[in-house]
Amino acid sequence: MPGAGGRLRLPSLGADAGGGACQREQHRVVVMGAARVGKTSIIAQFLYDRFSPRYRETVEELHRGEYELQDGATLTLDILDTSGAFQFPAMRALSISTADGFLLVFAVDQAESWEEVRRLRAQILETRGPRVPIVVVGNKQDSPARAVPRELAEAVALFEWECGYVECSAKDNCHIVDVFKELLAQAKVRYNLSPAVRRRRQSLPTYASSAASRGRHMLKRNSCTVA
Repeated sequence: MPGAGGRLRLPSLGADAGGGACQREQHRVVVMGAARVGKTSIIAQFLYDRFSPRYRETVEELHRGEYELQDGATLTLDILDTSGAFQFPAMRALSISTADGFLLVFAVDQAESWEEVRRLRAQILETRGPRVPIVVVGNKQDSPARAVPRELAEAVALFEWECGYVECSAKDNCHIVDVFKELLAQAKVRYNLSPAVRRRRQSLPTYASSAASRGRHMLKRNSCTVA
């Protein structure tokens, strides 16, 4: 789990010092941003290769991606999809305090969503300090009505905030894997999430549809093999 300064510190992969047991690592990624910027769509494309044009308000959902490495080690990413419309200060504070890394998503055609990323980053730094892994994600790069210049957003993220920056399109499934690769790079985690690797599907567990209204986590699984 997090080492000094909030960075992820992983032991070397493969057999451990005790005689051959495979390494198992589990880390939590929290996805934050304003409403309607595509947080849920980015997660759905990454884990399930699907996109829905219908908007559904999210309270909080927990997804899980399980990765098998060539040397037998495993990596589990718990990906928490947070609300952009509902305001639950206690839930947000808990999400920030328990995360190993953050994806801060804005829509390139919504200037206010960029300002929300500024506010969220300030809140994260106030709680966690300056060294926590963060990637700023500009979604909807396919939009013809751009409101946030890429040069501005990229320069601020890379040079002023010293975090990662990726633009993507959840609709077109463009650069989605790069978002998570960049977060692992920011966290000093050396795993290769190659898009050429085919995922082995598992059936998703059922969950109560009323759970969202109660603010409870809903765990959804996806597994794949990582080269």
